[in-house]
Amino acid sequence: MNILSAFLVALSLSMDNLAVALAAGCNRTTSLPHRATIQVGLLFTTAHFVMFSIGFLGGHELMFWIGNIGKWVAAVILVYIGVHMIYESFHSTDLKNINVLNSFKMQVILALATSIDALLVGIGLGLAFAPFWLTVLLLSVCVFLTSVGGFYAGHWLGRRFGQIMEIIGGCILILIGAKWLL
Repeated sequence: MNILSAFLVALSLSMDNLAVALAAGCNRTTSLPHRATIQVGLLFTTAHFVMFSIGFLGGHELMFWIGNIGKWVAAVILVYIGVHMIYESFHSTDLKNINVLNSFKMQVILALATSIDALLVGIGLGLAFAPFWLTVLLLSVCVFLTSVGGFYAGHWLGRRFGQIMEIIGGCILILIGAKWLL
């Protein structure tokens, strides 16, 4: 596995959290402090790092215990949050400060839900004897940048297009959840 292959794996694993960050950023009209945005990026990065590492190092045994349950858990979480975002777009307060990222607990749940694919890819790459440090370093950089960048881009879109972006953001999360079930 060369640098380009490791980068493409890392970039592909960051797409779910990019979509989640975009969707979460869409339903805010007031800014989240930069510190909180960095915190979200670090949480997503840490979850991907840990899950990829566990998969890479624990491979066969972990797959036996987790099986397909992880996919179902991730799907349910993402669909629930997507439906909640769509509901809130029609029943929101005047301040529009409701956001799935306001709660640290929700941040952790989203970080874990979007990092399940990193666990599974880690298992596969571990079995293929891929270079661990190169892949996990590139993964961490990609996840952090797409999380923070996605949140800011979603925030910008949400401010420009309002309710429609909240609905689109919710639909994106539902589609990502449905992807896990296919």
